[in-house]
Amino acid sequence: MKVASFLGAMGFGIFAGVWLAELQHRRAPRSRLLNINQASQREIMSVLGLNAELAEQIVEHRPYPSKIDLLGRMVVPEEVYVAIKDRITYKAA
Repeated sequence: MKVASFLGAMGFGIFAGVWLAELQHRRAPRSRLLNINQASQREIMSVLGLNAELAEQIVEHRPYPSKIDLLGRMVVPEEVYVAIKDRITYKAA
């Protein structure tokens, strides 16, 4: 019985921790996001850590009506998109 109580408490603790971390992530200020429709090539390179070729491709294919257009237009590879999608936005400031 003690083992079941312990495991239940551990499960609840893990669930609560993950839930709180996700809630905090969702409340992160949007000002930290890089706008791919307005950022310079140099900003894209420094903030997102992309090479000059990818940054130039992003600038050349503007404007983007959504983030997923980076993939749809084959501007960046999927692994790059997955790495940067939570750090970018596309809306006009």
